[in-house]
Amino acid sequence: MKINKIRQYINITNNCNANCEFCCMWSDSSKHTFMNFDTFKQIIDSKEKHFELQLEGGEPLLHEDIYLFMEYARSTKRCDKIIILTNGILLDKHLKRLVNFYKEYQIPIDIKISINYWLYNMYNKILEKALDYYSSIEFVDNVNIILNVRLRHEDEWLRDLIKDYHLENISNIFYLQSYGKLENNKEYDKPVIVQNIDDWFIYACDGKCFNKDLIARSNYERMLK
Repeated sequence: MKINKIRQYINITNNCNANCEFCCMWSDSSKHTFMNFDTFKQIIDSKEKHFELQLEGGEPLLHEDIYLFMEYARSTKRCDKIIILTNGILLDKHLKRLVNFYKEYQIPIDIKISINYWLYNMYNKILEKALDYYSSIEFVDNVNIILNVRLRHEDEWLRDLIKDYHLENISNIFYLQSYGKLENNKEYDKPVIVQNIDDWFIYACDGKCFNKDLIARSNYERMLK
């Protein structure tokens, strides 16, 4: 029997260690809103269906309670997958713990590493590291490294680098989107989320729900300190 499932997209902090000039969430190193546990718990408890949990930012690996959040999601017995959207800079410190979390609780984990020209220029070993991460867990069932590659129109060189590192098979390649810091840019399309689940909801880092309105959440996040 099919279980109806939702996905909870929860931004747990607007603090980030990258300061990307096009950030769709207006996150950077000057922001300091970190979701507290009670707010996270209320979000999880507000729905009764089975769910997939996507932890976003900012940089979610900067949140000191990220594993507490994961533990609580697991404790509901309704969490079927955890997805972490990261820029990968801190992943060296977390990959083993994430793998161990899966091994202990058997909840699949997707680690989605953002790749773009800004991050590459800031940390030009990111593709080399991504290949290392992928190789180190290639035979760990249900823990996946996925690259979310965002291109400008002039960034075919980055697509070529993905090929050079033989990472095409784990890469989702898109163009930038015109919201957040690119809200007035006419070169790119507005955001779209393609779903393979029954329903989904998005939350700002203070816990406010925006249902499916990515642009409204972005505009709201801009105002948070």
